[in-house]
Amino acid sequence: MKKTLALVLALAMVFSTITVVFAEDTLGEDAQICADLGMLKGETGTVDAAYVATAPTRLQAAVMFLRLKGLEAEALAFTGEDNFADGEIAWAEGANLIAYLKANPQLGWIGDGVSFNPTGAMTAQAYYKVMLEALGYKQTTAEVAGDFTWDEVLTFAASVGLSKVADVADFTVNDLAIATVEALKVNVKGTEEALYKSLVTEEAAVAAGL
Repeated sequence: MKKTLALVLALAMVFSTITVVFAEDTLGEDAQICADLGMLKGETGTVDAAYVATAPTRLQAAVMFLRLKGLEAEALAFTGEDNFADGEIAWAEGANLIAYLKANPQLGWIGDGVSFNPTGAMTAQAYYKVMLEALGYKQTTAEVAGDFTWDEVLTFAASVGLSKVADVADFTVNDLAIATVEALKVNVKGTEEALYKSLVTEEAAVAAGL
């Protein structure tokens, strides 16, 4: 009886270990959708649980956003010389990409107006701000009478259906994916069309699980 009990306990421990490893190696649904859409590619070409648990910099998040919009190649080929104050210093190879963001403020990546802080950590508030811009809403600035101020980002985002990761302090790639998929399902300002319909084909949306 004791031997049987010991065997059962041993098997239980083995299978519980396998289950944990499998769970740790599995992507969440939203991360998988973003990977299928080509937004997440991983630092080594592999999108796995370890990758989506990392904290994206502002520039990494911007690159993912540009991929989603189908603008990455255009941004990388950009030749404009005007740039943020820290655009060339922070990442020489991506200087043209950062300059592209400066030349296209309608995309929402405006930094503080002077510097971009590309190596700084992305935050839920900053990413939801960009998602709101993607949905057609505008941040109020000295030049623009918009829909929300910086301090109102999270409150305004919640009012249009964006709040799943609003309280996350340590923002990860997985949180970025959750916020992205959340935004893709929200209607663009003044329309009855969800954001994803303007970014991906119906076939791609169905294949990705949107």
